[in-house]
Amino acid sequence: MAQQQGGRFRRFLQTTLGKILIILVTFGVVLACLTVVNSVILAIPAFLVFGLAIPIWSGLKRPRFLALVGLVVVVAVAPVANVYFTQELLAPVGPSASNSGGLYSSPNGPLMQNASVTPFTGTTGTTFTWAVTVFPQNHPVGNTTPVELDLYISTCPGATGNSSPYCSAGYPLYVLKNTSLPQGPNVTQYTVTFHYRIGSDGVWTWQMGIYTNNSTTKKPYYQLLAGDPAYNGIEGPVIGGFWVIYGDILGSVYLEDLLLLGAPFFLVLLIYMIFKNRERRRKEAQERALGPVPAAESTGAPSPAAGAGQAPLPSGPSGPPSQGATAAAPSATDELNCPKCNAVVYRGETTCWKCGAALPASATTPA
Repeated sequence: MAQQQGGRFRRFLQTTLGKILIILVTFGVVLACLTVVNSVILAIPAFLVFGLAIPIWSGLKRPRFLALVGLVVVVAVAPVANVYFTQELLAPVGPSASNSGGLYSSPNGPLMQNASVTPFTGTTGTTFTWAVTVFPQNHPVGNTTPVELDLYISTCPGATGNSSPYCSAGYPLYVLKNTSLPQGPNVTQYTVTFHYRIGSDGVWTWQMGIYTNNSTTKKPYYQLLAGDPAYNGIEGPVIGGFWVIYGDILGSVYLEDLLLLGAPFFLVLLIYMIFKNRERRRKEAQERALGPVPAAESTGAPSPAAGAGQAPLPSGPSGPPSQGATAAAPSATDELNCPKCNAVVYRGETTCWKCGAALPASATTPA
């Protein structure tokens, strides 16, 4: 019973509705891996299983259909997933930032705390405000009161200069400095603010750094806020509406889609096609080696089944073979080459088995 149900399901997948279902399910699984699970690593094997393994198992082995599944998913999944990615960028990420601990950090806590930008989204005419609270008593061990606080605004994540290992040269970078920090033993904390209108659409990031003087060497010691683990940048502000940001990041989403999803899929498909062609050529070589099958009824020799006391079968002309009779294998003279891909075909065939091209009349009309 289970085998019958499996056979029915495979036959259903070979129908037009079944093929559409395969494409839709593959698209949905890959989209869920990219958005809900947020894992490209999981999306790759899911794409191969639902887009290649299941169709081949069901009998849909034609490379053109398998390539169609891959092409539809790769082309369609990027713009749909980009809706989710754009909404994520427009939402503030995590709490306000503080500087991380280090070798010379104060045992009392971070020197810079509660750093943030408001508003998180805006337009080219919005003036944004960056704020951070400084606790002078938390200066690093062996250092003195902070003397300078800097703000870095850029489209390159975590950039604090014009050269970053994460971005190509030429990215915008705005540096704002405050060298008038409050001093004195009675100053326990204060808030430093920066106001700036960027004036350009896009997804921006920022970072802050604070200088303290080493009491022994008299050299400045620099600390940065703790940003994201990859670039040490802090996201924001995001300038432009939904469709502006959607268009800005769509190209990078498509590039990642093609490289991480499309490339592995079509590479596996190519390997599959190579093995299938080798298997087909091997079968063709075996058939050619067997040669034509002789027709016993066309000769005057007795049938092998005839006994010694039996009369031979008549050698006269015989009637047309029954529908159940097996046709003779094509001879070498019946072999032709496809004019498009040069594959071996036989007379009487209307289309090439390999590329699907229509064969000329000389091939379709038996000699």
